[in-house]
Amino acid sequence: MDDISKLCHCKEKESQNDLVLIDDRKVIIQANPAEECSCSPYSLLCCCGPQNGISVIQPDCQNLPDGSVVINPAYVTVLNKSFWTYKFMTDCSSAARGISSIAIPICQFIISENLIVSEKIDGCGTFTPVAYTLTTNDPNFGPAPIDFQFVKIETDNRYDKGVTVEYRLEIVGNYATAIQPISVKAATAIYVFDCDCFQVPQCNPEGELSLTKECSSSITNNQAALNYRLTVSNIGDAALDNVQFTDIISIPAVLQIGTITVTPASLIVDTSTSGLIRISGNLGTIEAGGQVVIHYAIQIVGVTRPGSYTVVNMAMATAIGTQSTATCSTTINAVQLSTDKCCTIEGDTAVYKVLVSNADLSPDVRVDIVDSLFIPGGVTVRFTSFSDCRAIFSNTEEHVPLDVDITGPRGIRILCNDVLVPANGTIHKDIRFLLVSSSIVGLTSIINQVESVTPTIPGNQVFLGAGTFPVTARIDVELSMVCLNPCS
Repeated sequence: MDDISKLCHCKEKESQNDLVLIDDRKVIIQANPAEECSCSPYSLLCCCGPQNGISVIQPDCQNLPDGSVVINPAYVTVLNKSFWTYKFMTDCSSAARGISSIAIPICQFIISENLIVSEKIDGCGTFTPVAYTLTTNDPNFGPAPIDFQFVKIETDNRYDKGVTVEYRLEIVGNYATAIQPISVKAATAIYVFDCDCFQVPQCNPEGELSLTKECSSSITNNQAALNYRLTVSNIGDAALDNVQFTDIISIPAVLQIGTITVTPASLIVDTSTSGLIRISGNLGTIEAGGQVVIHYAIQIVGVTRPGSYTVVNMAMATAIGTQSTATCSTTINAVQLSTDKCCTIEGDTAVYKVLVSNADLSPDVRVDIVDSLFIPGGVTVRFTSFSDCRAIFSNTEEHVPLDVDITGPRGIRILCNDVLVPANGTIHKDIRFLLVSSSIVGLTSIINQVESVTPTIPGNQVFLGAGTFPVTARIDVELSMVCLNPCS
């Protein structure tokens, strides 16, 4: 065994994958599905080094973005993504130079929209996406292998020596696994690590479909819309003819469907079945490395009752010998509230209560409450509480002080912002004051009313209202106070 092998050698692993030779390249036709992996005892898929203090390693296990530890490489079906992790280690010897750039071969048809490269520098926490370039012929690393391109990562002085750095490639689709060397540039030197064991994503020998889907809901001017973006890609090495597409979207009956906009316009929209929207059509031929992007927006023009409603769907793309599916879900929240106003009197102290209740099926909601109170001329009061709300004089917008005599006529606005009304719950805000004196002969009234209750963030839910406004209560003053809207 030579010196390099003594320090770092490849571990030949048993695998259920089928190994074949294509153009003298060792290719694994079937990629591994994601399975749990144990980091102890630690093991390596490939270890190639050192060259001038630099080693390149492919570990058996890798971390996914959700924190799980799986085999390396791995394909996650629910995400329609494959993950490939590599480690680069530089020692502290005087001859070693820090890595300036790295070239990892990947299938030539992978595009930047379908690739995320993340970096983790040891001792520095989590993986962080970094910039990269895709090139088939690099001035430093030369031409990529046939049917491959380089993922080129520039380190930009983020680290130097005495460090181990991991790079994780997150790629849309499942790929065959080929054996290719990995190259590193340090100072002016190029080091090629060719140990016949680094697994990299190879273009699938035949045409292969990959379908990805993004869905979301939006609310504008209190009207909801469902928004979808789907990408049908051919991640294989041959054209696919007569690609068929179907998406079936399940709509809860309480959501009233409006206009449906679809691109490409050749797709057919079928709403003949209650509660279902079927979008389908022929996408024609998708060349190797090609893709078709599909958009549609579904307007929701009404919600018949409050609640939290989930819209689910499944899309499928098919061609001879290949198919791919994708699912996603999005939720529309509809909120309905009721508002009440009442008062209580305890001796010379009066309390106006603002009550906002959430309908039984409504989810939590945060609201802004606007309330107004008018003190008639000749009446003097002293406020003792506004329940953490902000009170200002209507004509000057100055702060209304507590425990200070205020004589009318004065108008006051009470603003309660970002108040949480829980599901199946009721909140109340109290305006408490002491009647100090009244110089009015006969009857007069202190009037309090809720002017509005509105969502703090209108785009979070469809708002079905909070009652009819204004909601008013009145306290009559005639040498004594009489509440005309008593709290129950």
